[in-house]
Amino acid sequence: MTRKSFPLIRTLQKPQQKLIQASIIQSQSNFIVSNTNLTTNNILNVKQISILLILTVLLSFKIDNEKDLNEFNDPSVNTLLNKKVPHFTGYLLNDSIVDETFFDNKVVLLNFMFFGCQGCMQELPNLAKLHEKYKNTNFMVVTIIGNGLDDIKSYQGTGDTLKIFYSIRKMWKYDSIKNPMIAECKTVNKVGPREEIVTCTENISKKFFINAYPTNLLVDKTGIIKRKYGNLLNDIEYIDLQAQIDSLLKITSNY
Repeated sequence: MTRKSFPLIRTLQKPQQKLIQASIIQSQSNFIVSNTNLTTNNILNVKQISILLILTVLLSFKIDNEKDLNEFNDPSVNTLLNKKVPHFTGYLLNDSIVDETFFDNKVVLLNFMFFGCQGCMQELPNLAKLHEKYKNTNFMVVTIIGNGLDDIKSYQGTGDTLKIFYSIRKMWKYDSIKNPMIAECKTVNKVGPREEIVTCTENISKKFFINAYPTNLLVDKTGIIKRKYGNLLNDIEYIDLQAQIDSLLKITSNY
């Protein structure tokens, strides 16, 4: 499974901390203790500085903890379970723009992937089997691809077959993808060699909080996200997915 890298958690210093630290520095600059004589004023200054130090520690702890909680509880795809599919727009291979209404009243497996992701490529045969098994039902696989339309067409063999994407398909000895595909962008702005793979996963994937590829989301007829699956190369997940599809379609094994 290919994962995105995210920046390390950084604790930002708040203005309150700066004010307190400034007070401490000012108190320290005004605080002169004689080696032999501590006056009442000196003692009061010591107490004041101690209080300020304690407040600084407590405030820092509070701010750091709030920051940590916010960072570790950043929205993830799991927060979308049992909720409506978020609004998005993407591109079909005929260049037309589509949104989530594309699969209204269908049980759908949203397959998030991109060409060049090893796990994504490995599960393609199982996705093809799902497409074939349920093609006469109210179920559909919709692949949301973080590659540009030109790159997808290259993979399919309908575009520039000299590009690396067609080579990837031939290397894995896969057929072209038969189920509907939605590209996250029309064109990827590339800088570098022709063979370099550049993705555009900041459009649809971002709205679904996808941070690992592949990710598969099972959506019921009303547009509610019911289940999340990882790589469907995993037999347990693949079998469970089919059971869930059957349940949502309310059909038996006789198609």
